[in-house]
Order: sequence, then structure tokens, then C-alpha cells
Amino acid sequence: MTEGDSPAVSGMTQSSMRTSNLALVMRTIADHSGRFSRADISHQLGMTRSTVSRLVDELIEGRLISEGEAHGTGRGRPAVPLSLRGGSHFGIGMHASVDRLAAALVDLDGSVLASEVSALDVSSLDMRESVEELQRLAQRTLSALPGDARLVGAFAAIAGLVDLKRGCVVFAPNLGWENACPRDHWTLHHNGRTVSFSGANDATCTAVTVMRSNPGETFLLLRGDGGVGAALCREGNLALGEHGWSGEVGHVCVDPRGVPCRCGSIGCLETIVSLPALLTASRHSTLGGFIRALEHGEERAELVLRRTVGALGIGLGAAMNVWDVSVVRLSGYFADLAPWLHDPLVHQLRGRVVWGRQAEIDVQPLPVMPLRPAVGAGLIAVGPAVKDPAAFLNGQAA
Repeated sequence: MTEGDSPAVSGMTQSSMRTSNLALVMRTIADHSGRFSRADISHQLGMTRSTVSRLVDELIEGRLISEGEAHGTGRGRPAVPLSLRGGSHFGIGMHASVDRLAAALVDLDGSVLASEVSALDVSSLDMRESVEELQRLAQRTLSALPGDARLVGAFAAIAGLVDLKRGCVVFAPNLGWENACPRDHWTLHHNGRTVSFSGANDATCTAVTVMRSNPGETFLLLRGDGGVGAALCREGNLALGEHGWSGEVGHVCVDPRGVPCRCGSIGCLETIVSLPALLTASRHSTLGGFIRALEHGEERAELVLRRTVGALGIGLGAAMNVWDVSVVRLSGYFADLAPWLHDPLVHQLRGRVVWGRQAEIDVQPLPVMPLRPAVGAGLIAVGPAVKDPAAFLNGQAA
């Protein structure tokens, strides 16, 4: 959209145009933090430089963005890069998985100021107990919040199906949650107000961290943990499906004669390649023990790895055939096993994906990031400052 388009936009007032343009500029800076100048934004959005400069000044004054050091190419005015400002707006990101609860205080610029983890059997707790523990963890992280900073909200990455409109868990078989709303038990307050709370699937939240570092990329994220989940991103936008439940690759049937899954079906991918399934089959108690067995060429560990690769080839290959995506990013324990998984998995996919020999299949592990799902949830929690910066400039947001 350009300034020249504004007269044709039905019903848009000067105020709403400013709000819309602030959001466009803020989103552009978020996608190109530290790389774009005012001139770059003007060129990208088709706005006049004077308009961009005025909007940028507002965002700087509102402590949402900051200017870097000017650098020139020898001609014209030196370019000044613009970045998301750290230290002023934060979100609390949380993660509820099978064997741990975690909370992280995440800055607008993506850095983590504080984090807390409780290692426990979450499936042995009911939802109320889990949410109460998440609140305790979140409260501890808030001790690191700068006195002049804004807490935008809280968001949870949950290992299960989540109703995105209501933030309620539809079905999380590995946690033992069904048709229940975490926010019903959420009472965290900050500065006299209840902290807003919602949630989404943990693979979706993990994908958000990739979207922040690689804006505009198309990829399929595959996450292995107590269960198996996936998230599809097309050109920088999450493809969530009709109900927001896409990505349940872990419940693709890969063995019709296999073992029962906690979801109620038989032979799901998750029954073979989830971390608990892998450890049970390999007779190791930890992932580290399994990796050491692979390093020493243990026959049973190698057999389990081959079975894991075979099942992943079927489940992941089906997803790639349906979604036509060639870039796969491995997260969770799949990233840890990438040195052993990569080559045989790519070989499997080339044989199972119908276009596998016509286009390159790119499978890579994500870089190490502690508590990645919680960090992604934190980025979503602080996201309103990017989506609607005018509300924060006008003092409407807590």
C-alpha cells in the first residue's frame, strides 16, 4: 500500500491511516531489524520519505525501535539502520510439555532476559496444578523486568491441539488435558492488572522463532519431544488450517498394525519416533545415553535409528507430498540426532516424495536455542507491540 492509495481506501480516517502505516513500518523493521534504514522502508512500502521519517520518529519516541550507527557508501547521506529496541517491552513465554514446565521473559528484540524451568511429570498433574506452576515460574522471571519496561502479555506453548480463538486446549493426550482452558486458572497480576494469557501448539510457537530470524521463508518445522508435531510456514505466514490444528504429523498412521497411540488411534508416527518411544525401544534412559550408543556403534541403537528414519520417511514424506514444501527444519531431539538422521532421512524422502528427484530437499537442524518453544511463545506474547504499535504509543496498552 502506498500513500497514493489512501484516498481510495473506503472509510479510513487520518487516524486509522496513521495506525495502519505505523503497523506497516513497525512490521518492516521487525522483519529487517538492524538492516533497513528510513530510505529502505520508503522504497519497500512506497511511502514518501517524509512520511516514513515521521512514523519512525514516533516509534523511536515510544521506545519501540532504536537507531544504529550511520554507515555510508561514499555518496549521499549515510544510512542509519533501524532495529527493534531492547529493554522496553517484554512478553512472558511458557512451555508445557510432557516432562517439564518452563517460563521465559522475552524482549521485543527476541533476547531472553530470564528463564525458569521445572522438570516434572506434567501428565501426573491436572491442568490447574500445571498452570499454577507456570505462574510461579513466570512470577520469578518478572523479578528481572526493568522498572520502566512494559509487560505486554503472556503466552503458552502447549503440546496439543489448541483452540486459537479461545486459547483453550481441545486435546493434549500426552498431557492428559482435554476440553479445558488454562486461562480459567490463570491469575497472574502485574502493576495491578491481570496479565493477558493465551496459547498455541508448541510446534507453532517454535516456528515463530524461525520466522523471526528468517522472515519470508517457506519451511516445514518438525519437532520431536514427548510427542511429535509440525508447523508449516509459507512466505513468512503460518498455515494453521481451518481450526488452527494443522501440523499433527505425529498422528499420521505409519504402521496400521502398530501399537495404540494416546490419541486413540493405532500406529501413529509418534508411537515410533517420539523420544519416549525411542528410549524404550533402545533400552536407554536418556537421549545422551542413546547418542553415546550411536557413537560407539551399538547394534540395537543403530537398529532403532533405522526404524525411526523409516517411520519419519513415511510420515514426513506424506506431509511434504500434501503441502509441497522442500525445506524442513528439525527441532527438539530431532536436531540433536541430525548428524545420524540427516543423510538416511533425505534418502528416504527422495524416494517417498513424488517430486523428490525433481527439486532439492533441504533438511537441516535448527541452531541450539534453550527453551525454544517458550521463546517463540514469548515473541507471540510481545507481538501486539509489533502488530499495533499505535496502541502502545497512545498509552492504551498495559
